[in-house]
Amino acid sequence: MTQNDGTTGSNWRRVGMLIPSSNTSIEREYPAWMPRDLSFHFARLTLTRLDADGMGQQAADMRRAVASLRDARVHAVLLCQTATSYWMGRDWDAAIQREMAEWADAPSLTAAATVLDALAALGASRICFAAPFPAEIGEASLRYLTACGITVLRSAFGELRDNFAIAEMERAAVIDLALRADHPDAQALLMPGGNMPCLALAEEIEARIRKPMVSTNQAGMWALLRLFGMGNRIQGAGRLLRDRPG
Repeated sequence: MTQNDGTTGSNWRRVGMLIPSSNTSIEREYPAWMPRDLSFHFARLTLTRLDADGMGQQAADMRRAVASLRDARVHAVLLCQTATSYWMGRDWDAAIQREMAEWADAPSLTAAATVLDALAALGASRICFAAPFPAEIGEASLRYLTACGITVLRSAFGELRDNFAIAEMERAAVIDLALRADHPDAQALLMPGGNMPCLALAEEIEARIRKPMVSTNQAGMWALLRLFGMGNRIQGAGRLLRDRPG
């Protein structure tokens, strides 16, 4: 079969996406920015608030959600949220990636792991960190990164606990969060939070801070392109997707 419209043919790749039930950004951003011969199939994990109860509830929902994606015969599964991995810890993140691969019978990725790989590709081990999270989720994030060999020179938290509210952050608030975290000695800015509308602001933020930015959705896109051996360079979404390091 000859592929001619980006939706059929032997090169069509289906990606299973695990997203929080309150996320309204990922379903818009991935199809809009990624190549048309990737299709995205979403399973929602119950989560409305960024707190201990929300993290635990979402983690307990994983197997059901992954099983639903297996029915679509996906070629890969991506857990599109860093916060749960940061909260549950490094060992949990490694274990859930293995379990997802077994449940889906497909290669599986976690957002937390793709972020680490993206930072490594940029040669960035000393970073600044800007997240919309409340303080306790933010502090757990910093512990996770430290355990993975990342030095965080400065951090800023948005103190948003309602996950739906994160998607409604104003452009100025996202940029201000990035600027509050910036540090002159940092090699990159990490902005986790798959619901935060920062992808379209990546070029502006990078110009302001004069260093590359890595977001949850940037890193996920970059990792999927690598996984499928696709050479596409995406313009307008920051250095990671434009220059494709690594």
